[in-house]
Amino acid sequence: MSQPGGAASAGELLEGRTVHGAASARWTIEGRPYVNFGGCGYLALADLLEIRDEVKAAMLTGVSFSRQLSAAYGARDPIFDAVEEVGAMALNCETSVHLASGYLIGMVGVAISQKLDTHIFLDDAAHYNMRDAAVLSGLPVSHFAHRDPGALENALRRDLTAGKRPLVLTDGVFATSGELAPLGEYARLVEPFDGHMLVDDAHGFGVVGANGRGTAEFLGVEDRCTIGVTLSKAYCSHGALVGCSWQQADRVQSLPPVRGANSGSTLSAVVSHAALRFMLGHPERRERHAKLTAGLRCRLRSAGYTIAESPAPIVSFGFGRRADMQAMQRKLFERGFFVPISNYLGSGPEGVFRLSVFADHEEGDFDALLAAME
Repeated sequence: MSQPGGAASAGELLEGRTVHGAASARWTIEGRPYVNFGGCGYLALADLLEIRDEVKAAMLTGVSFSRQLSAAYGARDPIFDAVEEVGAMALNCETSVHLASGYLIGMVGVAISQKLDTHIFLDDAAHYNMRDAAVLSGLPVSHFAHRDPGALENALRRDLTAGKRPLVLTDGVFATSGELAPLGEYARLVEPFDGHMLVDDAHGFGVVGANGRGTAEFLGVEDRCTIGVTLSKAYCSHGALVGCSWQQADRVQSLPPVRGANSGSTLSAVVSHAALRFMLGHPERRERHAKLTAGLRCRLRSAGYTIAESPAPIVSFGFGRRADMQAMQRKLFERGFFVPISNYLGSGPEGVFRLSVFADHEEGDFDALLAAME
């Protein structure tokens, strides 16, 4: 049975097949090698010996498989403390709060960012965690058209009452299109009202911006944002981080999304710590990855496809009707390429090809893909 969301077409193509391989450019499907363009883990870190060795060492020292108590009980866990410390370095914040799931970013981020006079303005295509957080906050909520500063401006004029402070909720990189939210224009619009932005930058963290801090860094508006990120999209682990101040971190530990949830796998936290530290010391991997992303976009444009301008490693495009895309997808699969069709948020009724670029792709992979598409 096909799964809902972005996995539907992949489920149809892979149903019943055995897939081996880490999140990277190389998969083996039913014993046959494939060049992979599906999924996440953009930095292709999962097979690095440095990271695997740290996990082995942690297991040998008797590290438990999951955290025993949440931070709300006052007990400290040096492994999760280390993740939050290196996460703060990666996000350029005082500290960060580790969460078991990226789905908690919205609720925790709103709790960190809101004040008594807050009015939420929500992008229509924002991730589900943002939508749910807006509803659960109990604050007044207005929607505005996807990535449309003019629509936000109209919503501010229409709905923001005197003395209220706007909080814009949006993704940084949108998961289906790879496009960036126009955070610079949003910042200009909310600044007169002492407004703020909560950005779920799951797909931007690690791969967008000169230092990998994501969309807000790339667009120069970090001082106007609270940023939440996941550790499974660019990196090779689980869980999430929200960058914040020490004061905010102390306050958020008592909130239900943190107090009422286990922090997750301790071994996964070891992976997170090792992966974040590795990328802080190896920016050349990100730089090469950015060149690969630009190279694939350039090739597809030259072949006549309409490709959005973006630094993110998500390259999406339509190709006629869904049946046409499925026919091409099957032919590419026969030739050793896995290219998913997405019907996730923002894909439209026919869906789109959604290609992920991984740090272990080669330029030759793109040339071969384009040749197969012709």
